[in-house]
Amino acid sequence: MPLLSRLGIAWIIGIALARWFSLPWPAVAAASAIAGIALFLYHHNPQIKSTAVLTLALTAGAFRLIFFQPAVDPAHIAFYNDTETPLKITGVVVDEPDVRDYHINLRLRVESIEDKGAVKAVDGLLLVRAPRYPERFYGDRLIITGKPETPPVFEDFSYADYLARFGIYSMVRRPQITLIESGQGHFFWTSLLAFKSRASQTINRMMAEPYASLLNGILLGIETGIPQGLYEAFNLTGTSHIIVISGSNISLIAGIFMLLGQRLVGQRYAPPLAIIGVIIYTLLVGADAAVSRAAVMGIVWVLAIWVGRPGLALNSLIFSGLVLSLINPLILWDVGFQLSFVATLGLIILVPPLERLTFGFLQRRLKTEHVGLAMALLNELLIVTLAAQIITGPLIVYHFGRFSLVSLLSNLLILPVQPPIMIVGGIATLAGMVWLPLGQLLSWLVWLPLAWSVWIVEQTARLPFASLDLGTFPFWLLVLLYAAIAAGVWAANQSGSADDEARPQF
Repeated sequence: MPLLSRLGIAWIIGIALARWFSLPWPAVAAASAIAGIALFLYHHNPQIKSTAVLTLALTAGAFRLIFFQPAVDPAHIAFYNDTETPLKITGVVVDEPDVRDYHINLRLRVESIEDKGAVKAVDGLLLVRAPRYPERFYGDRLIITGKPETPPVFEDFSYADYLARFGIYSMVRRPQITLIESGQGHFFWTSLLAFKSRASQTINRMMAEPYASLLNGILLGIETGIPQGLYEAFNLTGTSHIIVISGSNISLIAGIFMLLGQRLVGQRYAPPLAIIGVIIYTLLVGADAAVSRAAVMGIVWVLAIWVGRPGLALNSLIFSGLVLSLINPLILWDVGFQLSFVATLGLIILVPPLERLTFGFLQRRLKTEHVGLAMALLNELLIVTLAAQIITGPLIVYHFGRFSLVSLLSNLLILPVQPPIMIVGGIATLAGMVWLPLGQLLSWLVWLPLAWSVWIVEQTARLPFASLDLGTFPFWLLVLLYAAIAAGVWAANQSGSADDEARPQF
């Protein structure tokens, strides 16, 4: 395994150990010092040198988690959690409002508080659960009158841990809100969110529901408009990944910008244009954990092409995890990131042995001239989907207590139409933003694959035993299942290597 991959894995393990065992920083510092001394004294010994370097990477990951959380002092809003009297909190909305059915969540960068007539400068992020109306926007400076509280921890879900991943340790529910001024956000973010809002409005004007909401989810990452029944059908059939931005979206964006750049600025300067395009699109759709992971991998891929040294896919995947956990180590506990990371890992390690098994099966069943065509079809439709289902299945059951029996069938039927939805839907949206009738005309081309996707999902969700509720899934069983998958991959690769050696050389 390349050194970068080993260092990345050690870093991630260090973060996990610090979280699971609440490691004190003196113990981590002592381990780091011992590794540093060993590296200095025995740098000529390759085994000791390698162990020391990996230990340093592990302790660095542990340190990143230990010192990630802010100091809760009088200068931080979390210091005033659970006060008995309401406070007047002044701050600016620093993110796109999260619109729900009956309320709206605002992420407020706190500037000051007023407590008993005294104004204090205070920093930190605050989650504000506000009424749907009047509408609030990015860049609004507001006065929030309410009681800050520590986010709750429920029996089966820790809202406190969830918000901590975004740097939020305080929330206010049912506040009184006074608008001071608007337009206090950054010009770039204001322009980007205005473009996103106009694109969403254009889609809503071009298409009827639920197809407009579905296209909003696929293109822009806006999931709030999708009907609850349809959203549940996507969950039951294991196809909800198509209505959130994923690696396939990022790959398509990178490819489009590469081709566009080659025509506009030439092959040499196309990669920087593709990188800029990926970054802007990632920011446009919200840059959540799964999208960020895919974006980092996409950028690494483009850079590898630019310098003429395409890297290993596993290196790119681990590098993306390292970069994102360096920025925010708590991202490792984000379910979306975990599923995205594991699904990509499945494509890297499971597809080759599955291809070999399928190829051997087809060789025994078909004529030689038909094997190549069958492999081309199955590789796109079956093998890739099967690999993703195998690798993510245990994680889905662990987090949601549910296993879809129709996931493979549903994905096989709707995945082929997703690239046309993205490409034609994107073109139709851009055209509609310029001239609505043209966008409406083009939207008929994307309506059919959207309608097909909805119909397949609804029909397969109605099948008997479409989904099994398995209840609580213990962590040790999750580890055992992934150990079994790893052992199966290792055995398949060993068998494949033996077959390659036994094959006559010409």
